[in-house]
Amino acid sequence: MTATTTGHREPPPRPAFQTAGVPRSEAGSRLAGLGQALRPLLWLSVIAGTVWPLTPGAIAGGAVVLVGALCAVAAARDPRIATEQAPGDAWRTLLLVLCALSGLVATSLSPAGAGYATVFIAAGLAGRVVLDGRLVWTLAVVAAVALSAVFALSVGSPWGLLLGLSIPVLASQSLNRARLHREHARVVALLAERDALREAEIAGAAAQERARIARDLHDVLAHSLSGLSLHLQAIRAVLAKRLGPDDAVVASVDTAADLARSGLAEAKEAVAALRSTPAPTTPDLQALVDRHDAGLTVDGDLDGTAPEVREAVFAAVREALTNAGRHAPGARTGVTVTAGPDTVEATVTNTAPIGTPAVGVGGGNGLVGLRERAALVGGTVEAGPHDDGWRVVLRVPVSGRLMA
Repeated sequence: MTATTTGHREPPPRPAFQTAGVPRSEAGSRLAGLGQALRPLLWLSVIAGTVWPLTPGAIAGGAVVLVGALCAVAAARDPRIATEQAPGDAWRTLLLVLCALSGLVATSLSPAGAGYATVFIAAGLAGRVVLDGRLVWTLAVVAAVALSAVFALSVGSPWGLLLGLSIPVLASQSLNRARLHREHARVVALLAERDALREAEIAGAAAQERARIARDLHDVLAHSLSGLSLHLQAIRAVLAKRLGPDDAVVASVDTAADLARSGLAEAKEAVAALRSTPAPTTPDLQALVDRHDAGLTVDGDLDGTAPEVREAVFAAVREALTNAGRHAPGARTGVTVTAGPDTVEATVTNTAPIGTPAVGVGGGNGLVGLRERAALVGGTVEAGPHDDGWRVVLRVPVSGRLMA
C-alpha cells in the first residue's frame, strides 16, 4: 500500500540555537523567537551581577565579561556553522576559550560577582558550535580545573571544586543536544527526499495512466470519427450528384459531417491534453527520417514553436515518408522543415520509384487524415506530382492553436 505524501511530516529543526553542521532553517517557533530575544538580557544580567557593587575590581570584571560576551556572540554567529562540514572549529574554539578566560579573570577580580557564569555559557555553547568533540571536551576539562582553582584561591572554599565539576556535565549535555539536533536534521532531509521520490513515483504512475487513456481515446474515438467523416463525405458526393447540392438530405449529411469533424477535433484535444509525453523535437524528427533512410534539413528554430505545431509536422513527415516507402520504393526522399516567424513549412519530396510500388496498399485515407490533423491547428496540406516524383507540403501557422 502506498502511503500518501501529504500526511504528517517531521518539522524542521527549530533555529533557537544554531547547531554546527545543520543548515539554517527559516521555520521557527514562538519559543525560539523568545530565546533569541532573551540572549542580550542574559549577558546584561551577567555583566550587571559582575559590576555590582560598583567597586573598581567589579567594574573591571564587568568590562572583561563584556569582551567575553562579544567573543561568544562572534562564535555563535559564524556563518560557516550552517554548512554541512562547518569549517572553522579551531577559530570558534579559540573564541570560546577567550570567553571562558574572561569569566575566570572576572571571577578573580570580583569573586562575589557573577563573572563565573561566562565560563558556563562558553561550555554550554561549545557543543553547539564546535563539531569536534575532542575540542569541546578539552575546553570543558581545562575550564573546570581553572574555575575550581580560581574559586579555591579567590574565595578560599573547597566548594568551588563542585562548581568546576558541573562544567563537563554541561558540555556533555550540550554535545548530546547538538548530536540529536544534527540527527534530527538528517532525518528530516531523508524524509523530504523520500517524499519527493514518492511524489515523483505517483506523478509517473498518473502520467502512465493518462497515456493509456489517451491511447484508448485515440484508437476508439479518433479513428472511428475519422472513418465516419470520410464515409459522410462520400455519401454527400453521391447524394449531391443524384439529388442536387441544395437538397435537404444533402444539408442533413453536411450537418452530420460537421458534427463528426467537431467530435474529432474535441477527441484530439482530449488526447493532446492527456498525453504525458512531450511533443516531438528536432532530434525525434531526425531519428524518424533516419529510419526511412531520408535526408533532413531544418531551417529555423523548430523546437521553439508550439507543441501542437511540432506534433503536426512530425505526423506529416511520418505519413509522407510511409507513403513514399509504399508507393516509391528505392526513391531518394528528402525532408525540409522551415520554421519562419509566422509559418512552419514541412516539405517531403521523393523521386521516381526504382522498385515496384506496392499494389493495393492504402486507400488514400492517410492524406485525408493528414489534412484533417493540419486543419485542427489551422494548417493546410498540399500533395501532388513534382518533377518525376511526388511532393507533400504542410503549412502550419506558428501559433498552432487547436480549432474547436
